[in-house]
Amino acid sequence: MSPAHRLGLAALLSALLLPVALQLHTELSFVELGLLWLAGTLAGAWPPGFRLLLGGAGLVAVFLALWLFSPLPKSLVDYLRVDQAPRAADAIVILGGGMQCGTRELEASSMARMLRGLELWRAGYAPRITLTDTVSEIFGDSRCPSLGLTASAQVRALYGGAGPEVVLLPQMYTTRTEAEATARLARERGWKTLLVVTSPTHTRRTVATFRNAAGGQPVEMVSVASSEPRFDSTLWKPRDRLLALPAVTRELLGLLTYRLRGWL
Repeated sequence: MSPAHRLGLAALLSALLLPVALQLHTELSFVELGLLWLAGTLAGAWPPGFRLLLGGAGLVAVFLALWLFSPLPKSLVDYLRVDQAPRAADAIVILGGGMQCGTRELEASSMARMLRGLELWRAGYAPRITLTDTVSEIFGDSRCPSLGLTASAQVRALYGGAGPEVVLLPQMYTTRTEAEATARLARERGWKTLLVVTSPTHTRRTVATFRNAAGGQPVEMVSVASSEPRFDSTLWKPRDRLLALPAVTRELLGLLTYRLRGWL
């Protein structure tokens, strides 16, 4: 194979592998993706680098076939979901999700979590909710407002003064910081039971992290899953299996990372 042909194929293979990079780091910018593509292309101009790219593309193809045509995706989605029956509690803890920074609106998973939390409040399970007051840096976009402040404004618009008591968890970065802030609030306010609301695939890591952060506190953490707006969790269509891949990948890596750090 001539160097020109090898360079062209390397550029194509690098482009095909970019979605894998986005699975591992969803906040990569266009510039960062472009640099990754360029680095892969240049590495492919070197015969050992080209063989590495070819092998990586082959592994991705095998994995995608396994993901689309085996029971693996459904098994993993079911494993990650911990959905318990709600009960009377002191507070409903609604975890932060994503933001659409350009439109300054809640991303679908954030909206689903908030709606589930409000359903629990309306049903009388708890008199208050907590919302995550995020910082723009976690979304990699300085235009992003606080997720918690945006959600709080929506709650006020819906219910005015008749809505739930809203407690903001300030300057949150991760599930771990949300868990630590909630544990402090529980100590200070004497809360004994909390309903923790998040997306279905995020529930296993969340409930384990919250229980770990509570330490020896006599606080019961009840995991309540919101709806899943990003894909049909029955995964009976190939499209839904592909849409589930980022969430499952992120949570499996999150579980591994949190366990290595002693947060579970």
